[in-house]
Parts: sequence; C-alpha cells; structure tokens
Amino acid sequence: MKRYLGCFALCSILLLGGCLDEANRPEDAAKLVEKMHSAIQAQDWDAVMPLYGEKFFAEQSRQEWRDKLDSLHKRFGALQKVKLVFDQKDPRLGGDFYVYGFKLMFERGVVHETLTVFEKNGEKKLAVTGQLFKFKDDVL
Repeated sequence: MKRYLGCFALCSILLLGGCLDEANRPEDAAKLVEKMHSAIQAQDWDAVMPLYGEKFFAEQSRQEWRDKLDSLHKRFGALQKVKLVFDQKDPRLGGDFYVYGFKLMFERGVVHETLTVFEKNGEKKLAVTGQLFKFKDDVL
C-alpha cells in the first residue's frame, strides 16, 4: 500500500508541476501581445518583427508586412488605445493557440484586430502566427 501511495504522490507532484508551468503560458502569451501593441504604438518595426513566427511570412515578405503595419499609421494616425474584446485558449494536438480580439483606437478610426499566438508542444517559444486587421467590412 505504501508503494502505491508513494507512486501516487510522485505522479501528483509531476502532474501539478506541469499544470503550474502551463498556468503561466496564458500570461506569457498576453505579455507577448502587450509587447506587440507597445511596439506598434511606438512604430518600432524592428521590435515588432521578431515576435512573428517563421510560418507567418510564408505568403508575404517581412518587408511587405512591415509596410502594411506602417500603412495603418499613415491611414489612421497614431495608435492611441488598445481594448481587449475577447481572448480564448484553443489547445490542439500540435500545441496551444491563444486567440485575441482587439479594438485598436487610432486618431482617425477604429480597427478591429484578431491576433493569434501559438506555442508548439514541447517548446517554450511563443510566436505570433496570425494577425488580421479589419476596418468596417474591409480586411486591411
């Protein structure tokens, strides 16, 4: 009986340790998103670009995306406020997706943003894997 209790205690510690480590991941994802918005607000594209995962640039170059981010400021003015509309965690077989919806309030308009952060199973690196900007009914 003692052997089973010892095994149970060890398994519990290992499982709780994994849960505690995982519990910080939503906070880490939120910090990455906050870092992203701070850099966008400052128009610091050199700080923004490393936050994206490599697969993000499979269909467009880094320069094209950088130009797109810059065009938001040219069209709408300075980013003044970021308001969280929703957030959700979507665990999948390959890893965890953290999906956020924001209202980006610029000087001359409001842009809706959907931002996806991904963490691959077995890795500790979080990266932005999706970002979509919408103004009214247009995808920017």
